[in-house]
Amino acid sequence: MRQQRRNLSAEALYSAAVALSDQLVRLNHFQRARHIGLYWPMQGEISPLPIMQYPIAANKHFYLPVLAGRFARSLRFAPFHPNANAVLRHNRFRIPEPQVSPRQYRSVRELDLLILPLVAFDAEGYRLGMGGGFYDHSLAHLPHRRSWRRPRLIGVGHAFQEVPHVPREPWDIPLGIVCTEKACYRVSS
Repeated sequence: MRQQRRNLSAEALYSAAVALSDQLVRLNHFQRARHIGLYWPMQGEISPLPIMQYPIAANKHFYLPVLAGRFARSLRFAPFHPNANAVLRHNRFRIPEPQVSPRQYRSVRELDLLILPLVAFDAEGYRLGMGGGFYDHSLAHLPHRRSWRRPRLIGVGHAFQEVPHVPREPWDIPLGIVCTEKACYRVSS
């Protein structure tokens, strides 16, 4: 899957990103959310960033994940808007992060919606990530909540990344919705 993503042309990636954003803006979860975590696309990942340019996004706050500390296992989220002359720096994995004061960081629990990348996904909403466990560790609180669970999770990927079954570990958290450039699927409550 990773190789197939990396082989996509710049034009195919752009087209997929715009089509994905068209799907996402129609979701009630997106329309109601005020604080939304995104990610910086790497190695052919489908980009959620164009969604910030839609008129519906005007009153929303967007955040990108940051590794707060050299040996951090959990993600924090820093405010990001491309039109605000955002300063980005690369983390230890060469992924751009907003360079802001740590006082501006938000925990994942403070987000209404989290749009996260995947390497593969299945119809039951399980995702295969890049293997670092950063999202799993950051979202470990979700299964222990009995009422409203923030954030709502939307996994995004290219349609070809769907597989019959993703290997599961006890700590894996299923997604509520998976969106591709072709459609969005509700996969759990």
